[in-house]
Amino acid sequence: MNKNRRNVLKLAAHSPALFALNAYAGNHLKENIGHSEKTDFGIIDWDGSLISDPRKLFDLPKDFSYKVLMSSGEMMHDGLPYGGRPDGMAAFRLNDKINALVVNHETRNLDDRLMETNAYMRQNGSPFDGGTTTIILDNDGKNVISAKRSLTGTQDNCAGGKTPWNTWISCEETDLENHGYAFEVDPSIDSGKTYKRLTGMGRFKREAVAIDANDTKGTVYQTEDDDVGLFYRFIPKSNGNLTESGQLEALRIRGFENSNNSDGEIDVGQSFDVDWVKIDDPRASNIKTREQGRMNGATSFNGGEGIICTNNANGESIVFFTCKDGGQFGFGQIWAYDPKNSMLTLFYESNSIENFWEGDNINVTPWGDLIICEDNDSFACRLLGCTPSGMMYPLGRVSGNSGSEIAGICFSNDEKIMYLNIQDEGKTIAVSGDWERIRRYRDRMDVNKIHYK
Repeated sequence: MNKNRRNVLKLAAHSPALFALNAYAGNHLKENIGHSEKTDFGIIDWDGSLISDPRKLFDLPKDFSYKVLMSSGEMMHDGLPYGGRPDGMAAFRLNDKINALVVNHETRNLDDRLMETNAYMRQNGSPFDGGTTTIILDNDGKNVISAKRSLTGTQDNCAGGKTPWNTWISCEETDLENHGYAFEVDPSIDSGKTYKRLTGMGRFKREAVAIDANDTKGTVYQTEDDDVGLFYRFIPKSNGNLTESGQLEALRIRGFENSNNSDGEIDVGQSFDVDWVKIDDPRASNIKTREQGRMNGATSFNGGEGIICTNNANGESIVFFTCKDGGQFGFGQIWAYDPKNSMLTLFYESNSIENFWEGDNINVTPWGDLIICEDNDSFACRLLGCTPSGMMYPLGRVSGNSGSEIAGICFSNDEKIMYLNIQDEGKTIAVSGDWERIRRYRDRMDVNKIHYK
């Protein structure tokens, strides 16, 4: 097997606004047991524990609180119910007084209540109930002004991605006939057709997308939620216009048919030179998109999920994505792709469900760490922070013995409010608190609690 390995990337995160891939060869993290301590300023800081929610919805650090913004079934301002199974989501600042959220609904039922909407697809006249809702919030980002359906007629709208030009790309996690597309939703459009189908980006079980804002071509990276799903990139003809055709490609690690690492051959921190294979029929007219890629040697990823493109300390792009079922133990992986050097690194692989168990949606915190939503069978899924050196720490937990996943993690434009969805409970919530306390905690623990294999 041609391993084609490189040394581990050696970058550092010096700015709280940036997240960097740090060098750590084979880090396996032991459980961090926090303890209360005073800072140099005499302030009692967070000890890393979560307080049980008396309302049995979501546990948070001490002195943090949440507000339920919307609940599934709640009637909205357009006379329609708030959709079920809220999933991927992004926050927007529309003007100096108004914020917005665009929320996916991971459903696939027929719903006659949506008959009057501008639905993408119907069956026997009835629209499918997947799609998005646009929620308009006040200046503080914690009070709902209005909420309306902005996309209907789609199926299994799982995650997606925010564009640099402030729209939301909603992804259908299915490859059923006429489905499996990405849709661009503009939160600033109040009426009429608020979405566009992005045909050129391909048809497959798309989970999420991330756009490289540093790339003059406007490359879009895409994950696929399948046990033999691929990692794609779409290069549009025009940067910022995804409705036009372009080139769809899938990543290949030469010598690796899959990245599952079931035999433990790949070490955490190990990097690979990669290239890309062309997808000749992005609409998958006869052969599924992932099968086209695999026939040309593309490497598969087990359960591709959330993805985010951010910057390292040098201002260069790094694309992080999760594989929910990847790894030797099947507990999940986080990969990091470096577009400048065409290099893929296994950033994190879990060897214990106590540390990290099946990560899904992913984003970047205001203080520069990754933040990851778990989706597992624990009945206590967690929201985890992850430092550049790979240390995991809890930021929230589903309460009340609920089997729900956490989804849609994002922050307001002013970085004061954290938004997320408790999917099975149908709740979209806004979390507020002193985020500086979280940053101080991770600074202490990252220095003192890293353990090397």
